[in-house]
Amino acid sequence: METVLTEKKRITAAEAGKKILAWLRCFLNSYPFYIFQVILAGGLVLMGKEVEGAILFGMLICAILVICDDIVPTTLPFLLISTFTTNCYDSFDTFIGYIVYAPVVLACFAFHFIVYHKKYAVGQSIFGILAVSLALVLGGVGNFTVMEYMRGAYYFLGLGLGMAVAYLLMRSQFATRRSYDIKERFAVIMSLMGALCAVMIIIGYNRVSWGMAPHGRYSMGFSPNNIATMLMFALPFPLYLGRRKGRRWFAVFTAVLFGFLCSTSSRGGLICGSVEYVACCLYWILMFGKKGIFKRLWICFGITSAVILVIAVGGPLLEIFGKRLDNGVISTSEARYEMIFEAFDRFKKNPFVGSGILDDSIAYGDFNKKGTMTWYHMMIPQVIGSMGLVGIACYGYQFLERVGLIFKKRNTWSLCLGLSYFGILLMSQVNPGEFCPIPFELLAVLLFIFQELRFEKQPLWEKQVG
Repeated sequence: METVLTEKKRITAAEAGKKILAWLRCFLNSYPFYIFQVILAGGLVLMGKEVEGAILFGMLICAILVICDDIVPTTLPFLLISTFTTNCYDSFDTFIGYIVYAPVVLACFAFHFIVYHKKYAVGQSIFGILAVSLALVLGGVGNFTVMEYMRGAYYFLGLGLGMAVAYLLMRSQFATRRSYDIKERFAVIMSLMGALCAVMIIIGYNRVSWGMAPHGRYSMGFSPNNIATMLMFALPFPLYLGRRKGRRWFAVFTAVLFGFLCSTSSRGGLICGSVEYVACCLYWILMFGKKGIFKRLWICFGITSAVILVIAVGGPLLEIFGKRLDNGVISTSEARYEMIFEAFDRFKKNPFVGSGILDDSIAYGDFNKKGTMTWYHMMIPQVIGSMGLVGIACYGYQFLERVGLIFKKRNTWSLCLGLSYFGILLMSQVNPGEFCPIPFELLAVLLFIFQELRFEKQPLWEKQVG
């Protein structure tokens, strides 16, 4: 009799444990917890505790990896870390001290991908990643020592073979059946990332008004180009959320994000972001059916006009941009201008494989910070100068492959993802962009994993087709 009662208690305890685990998994992937994370991240930025915030959210990611069989709940905290740590300029020495905890993080990742293993598969975009990996390996081959390759491994391997590994892991985890529409969930996550960018800009301007902003590089209290890039990733997703009747007001958030984008004082953000915003407006007007098209047109025109008016009457904004554009969009005295010619000079010297992405002899080599790559800050010159004809062919192939995925059986979701990628592609022409492995290129890879999953014979990854 005692044995039977003990067995029943064990069964009851096991059932209770399962219920608690199920509730915890549900909570960690819930919208209220998402919103709490954004508020927490904003509070940490307000207190100037970005480094502590990175540790806290890193611990949260590790906990989620162990607790949840679903990878999606890790997406928002990862993006929040990527966003608020843009305030930590030239902080290699600060963060390298935490490398001792890397084994714990790696153990959590290993636990998740082993215990919650999903079937591995590849799709069309892997070939572009492998092509880019080849270009990176061959770029400047013979110009660097083994030690130089080791020191630059984060970029040399991270942008190529590292992205291939990340692709395999992410695709296996995102291509599984869920009880919710992952498209909407991801659109909400990206929109919330945009919301944190807006909060950081507000905090930055408040610091300026109180004379508390740092001098020098980030005199606005935030990183203009990096925040602008994150906003350009987020820009189209509120439109996707607002595609359904009764939720049209979500679309207004895209205009709000554009207003904040214009407030960053980033020249690339202002110019490239405006191009992306026009594309977003066309997407909103044309892609949601003929019914109500003129109404959407006038609403779009009205909201955009209001945003422009607010920016125009904002005296400080005009003053900031006036100073930023004193010498034109690009000045002949800045390193970026000089590096255009340097790219072609290196191409002439080695037209087949260029000088390699680890080449630090270009003009920006005098400005790059510890632990970073010597960027051209322009994608096309970077490819031409660093990887020559091989790079042009490989990056060209990846570009055509990605464009093909966007427009193959296009729908509102594929074009939304395409607009997000369009933003980072534009920004990469005037900033490091896709030559930053984390978060920019990793996020670009994820966008095209979502594109691929549209063509699964059995769309297990989504709840609704749209």
